[in-house]
Amino acid sequence: MALLLSAALLTATPPAAPEPLPKAGLFGRGINLEIPALGPAFLITPIGTKTGMSAAAALQFDLGTRLALRLPLDVGTSFGDSTYGFATVGFTPGLLYRFRSDADQPIVPYFGAGLRLMAVGVGRGQLGVPFVTAVTASALSTKDFHDDGDGESNPNFESSARVSPELWLGAEWHPSRWLSVNFAGSYYYFRLLGVPVHTATARAGLRFSF
Repeated sequence: MALLLSAALLTATPPAAPEPLPKAGLFGRGINLEIPALGPAFLITPIGTKTGMSAAAALQFDLGTRLALRLPLDVGTSFGDSTYGFATVGFTPGLLYRFRSDADQPIVPYFGAGLRLMAVGVGRGQLGVPFVTAVTASALSTKDFHDDGDGESNPNFESSARVSPELWLGAEWHPSRWLSVNFAGSYYYFRLLGVPVHTATARAGLRFSF
């Protein structure tokens, strides 16, 4: 009996080693394309919160099985009177860390951050600063009282270029290796005319991975 047991142990096939985790995508190349993702945008100032819409598209390249380089381009705007509204265009290269443990993992949470390069505009009413009147506008510009010198037709809509860190938090739902639905939230901060401005977005979009 002991001899039979020893022979069985010697001839038993050792368990196969687990396959290494590949990069994301159908072919494991880690190349991801996100078509425009849509969702609300929230701009918060000392006056209150202004809600608008945001759209984004992104390229994402896996640097490993969990780390990825993300290159998103987004636009956002509110509707109605620009004196109390906002508009923004931004490009934010950054890094993502994804909590992946399996190539067919259905839900993949992630977090990340990037450096946002943006053009922003916020109405003076939303900033809570004094409005530009015909008298003050004429002191700012010799053209006409509709120009305060920043290139905007509305003298009470302030625009500028800004650089700011941006934070990301989200999750990917993967019905397959090549297709996922990305649920993403972002936050960034800047100052305009000395007023602190906080901006957050929540978007959902389709991602194709190869």
